Amino acid sequence: MSSPSAPHEIVVLGGNFGGVGAAHYLLRHTIPSLQRVYQSRTYHVTLVTPNTHLFFKIGSPRALINSTLIPEAKILRPLTDGFTTYTSSQFSLVQATATSLNPSQRTVTVTPTTNEATAPHDLHYDSLLISTGTTSTSPLWTLHTDQSLTTAALKSMHALLPTVKTVLIAGGGPVGVETAGEIAAAYPACKITLLSGGTSLLGRVKPATGARAEAYLEHTMHVEVLHNVRVVKASEPPAVAASEATNGTTPTSSPTTVTLSDGSSRTVDLYIDATGGAPNSQFLPADWLDASKRVVTHDAYFRVRGSGADDVAGMYVLGDIVAGSNNSAMELDAMVPTVCSSVAVDIAAAAKPAKGKAGGLWAMVFGGKSGATLVQKEYKPMKDTVVVPIGREGGVGQVMGWRMPSWFVRIAKGKSYLVELVEPLLMGDKWK
Repeated sequence: MSSPSAPHEIVVLGGNFGGVGAAHYLLRHTIPSLQRVYQSRTYHVTLVTPNTHLFFKIGSPRALINSTLIPEAKILRPLTDGFTTYTSSQFSLVQATATSLNPSQRTVTVTPTTNEATAPHDLHYDSLLISTGTTSTSPLWTLHTDQSLTTAALKSMHALLPTVKTVLIAGGGPVGVETAGEIAAAYPACKITLLSGGTSLLGRVKPATGARAEAYLEHTMHVEVLHNVRVVKASEPPAVAASEATNGTTPTSSPTTVTLSDGSSRTVDLYIDATGGAPNSQFLPADWLDASKRVVTHDAYFRVRGSGADDVAGMYVLGDIVAGSNNSAMELDAMVPTVCSSVAVDIAAAAKPAKGKAGGLWAMVFGGKSGATLVQKEYKPMKDTVVVPIGREGGVGQVMGWRMPSWFVRIAKGKSYLVELVEPLLMGDKWK
């Protein structure tokens, strides 16, 4: 832990939904509450992320249709815009990628992404929040370090969709279902095939919800749905064979031949990979991770378990990189207050209260009214909840397991794809 005269350094790794939300919550709630107890102590938050922009990936299925339905500027926003209210003594934004971690020294090695001439260097932390998320095969769904790849992928889709006659989409989760619905709504003459990759669509919710999604796609949107078939390989058209963005990452005008797991193949005008992403956990010790390369937690409050030999005190994890996560923004909304309360409780427990403050400290940790932020908050996500628009007139969904009417899906998400949430997310106002 830092000396009493030095700021307590909280490093947050990852600058999209989880990292941005946690940074704002810490600065708006956690740190002010700590300072009410320890008036002589100071705290500083450093957000480390390779991307310069927040990417509101929820809007991608509609944003990829054309440049007017959801303009790129609404889902890609500069991170610097969101943190102008904090001083340099409170907050720093570091454009870099975490490349290794030294728990014994309590440092993380980062490699800058904005200046290639700058060498990797170590950042000290007293508390560390890991929110590095996942990276999808296609930059349509997650940022690939440089957001220009996402911009290029969106523009390529805008140019290609009016010209193609056949589209194959791999991925039977919400992104694949929504993308199939959006393309079918905009280009009804296009032949669209969706591969679920399993036995049903929307495999993480009630089977009845997946069945309703399939029926809606097939009977209302005229999308072909195939189960138990996955893409093994997608040929790379000559135009992109030598580029970094291959295997469906950047759409092209040349036909793509897709080899499937049943031994068959299809040649389509456009192939879109909408399958899940790989966790960005390469910089972490392998024995901290589960079989899917996600971080295993010690408890229900997202403290890192570690290997038993490493010093993982003051380390936390949130978002898609958490072992067992269902990779949803709704789940993440419940994680942020819980993780930040863990940070507060642990800092308070490790610190020595000022003379005469002991009673106040224990009241804050165990439920005193003036320090509610320092109470360990329980993790209470909305379980069995999903909202999946299919086109612009309806869709399927469930709330806590209860069926959501199609018309309500349209109102709740289908009208705007929730882009009205970008501003409060970026600016931190959602954590008022």
